[in-house]
Amino acid sequence: MKTVQIPGFSDQKTFVRPLTVSDLKECIEVESAFPPQERCSQEKFIYRLTVCPELCMGLFVEKSNGPKLIGHVIATRVPGNRVTDGSMEMPDRWTGSRECVKLSGEVIGNDPNGRFLGVHSLAVRSDCQGNGVGRALMNEYISYVRQSVESRESIVIIAHDHLIKFYESFGFKNLGPSPCAFGGGGWFDMVSSLINGVIAWI
Repeated sequence: MKTVQIPGFSDQKTFVRPLTVSDLKECIEVESAFPPQERCSQEKFIYRLTVCPELCMGLFVEKSNGPKLIGHVIATRVPGNRVTDGSMEMPDRWTGSRECVKLSGEVIGNDPNGRFLGVHSLAVRSDCQGNGVGRALMNEYISYVRQSVESRESIVIIAHDHLIKFYESFGFKNLGPSPCAFGGGGWFDMVSSLINGVIAWI
């Protein structure tokens, strides 16, 4: 757990920590900020928070009845410097195994040997947006993977056009329209290389 300062929550204690399956219910609530077709399903949350919880981070605010999740980053390892349709899915009949699954040569879900961290969701509760939560969370996530995640080369993400400048402000490079059709498509591939603890463009 690491305390974080957020302008919109200056009078409250906020902190980040890696997520686990025990955070499932709150993750689903946070994800509801997205349009239905772009939300992570309960099954995918269980899968991702089981096979690679060390790549997922939550931002919490301390309340009188305990911590409340107000934003999260959900990620898996992907085989290349772009998020693919296969990486957005999960293996059929998944039973808890962390082994790499391929279908017609494409990795499905998490690639345990992948050196690219595919961010599938940077989400903030609807009632907490506009308070610097997303920016604080992304800054903390980048810092976290620099310091704590081994065998990583880059962070990759798909983003809609109105968020391109947001991600560019963290050092991401826009690679252009993405072939990924998740949620109806219309995405742009973005990547930022992690080299010697410093984010640089590929």
